Amino acid sequence: MSSTPLQTTGITGGISETGIATIEVPVFVDTLAEALTVLPNLGILLPYRSRNFSQEDDGTYKVVLHFEGIAPQGPDDNQVTFELDTSMAEDPIQTHPFFDTLKTKYAWDAVKEQFAELLPDTGGQQTALSGGSQKTKKNPLFGVENWLSVGATFRKTYSALTIPSTILRGIGTIVDQPPGIAQFNIPSAAKKRNWLKLAPKIKRKGNAVEITEEYMLSGPNGWIADVYGQAQLEGGQ
Repeated sequence: MSSTPLQTTGITGGISETGIATIEVPVFVDTLAEALTVLPNLGILLPYRSRNFSQEDDGTYKVVLHFEGIAPQGPDDNQVTFELDTSMAEDPIQTHPFFDTLKTKYAWDAVKEQFAELLPDTGGQQTALSGGSQKTKKNPLFGVENWLSVGATFRKTYSALTIPSTILRGIGTIVDQPPGIAQFNIPSAAKKRNWLKLAPKIKRKGNAVEITEEYMLSGPNGWIADVYGQAQLEGGQ
């Protein structure tokens, strides 16, 4: 015989950095059918999301109800997470900002697309015994094809009651200063660099959505406007 669900002590929960609350509510019921369907009115504003249950030694069932979401007023402005993920990656040596200087100083062969193996030894003294041949030295850039360039991905994560209508606009376009990036004090030497707006991550959680906006830092000379001048989900693409 079914009976009124017995709510127990031991409720657990928490609120994430982005303001999404989770609550786990344990209740006891008599039958498997009730374990699958029981949903008492707890008087909380968070929507029901999922459950798990197990049978006890006396044949009853312990059901743990999972509630998740945000309050109607939404999270406050402080419940936003900012992340700057920096890294180093190998890029072709031709993309180095001082490549014009390097290719002259270290004898770049445009046909072979590599630096020469040897360089003239301008510090050596030429004598009559040397037969007039020019002394050479090993080129330190011979065999070098790449250089290490700093990169970064900037993320802004927050929660909202609805998906912003502008969230998918401007994807694949250049942004000078993503919102919130100023707090990371990027050196002024990077003034030629800019950012590319990437596709966001959007996840529904109860009555809320958790959104992560992402921006990728350019190389030393910035993203090229002729390539990234138009949003990829707009303008007929």
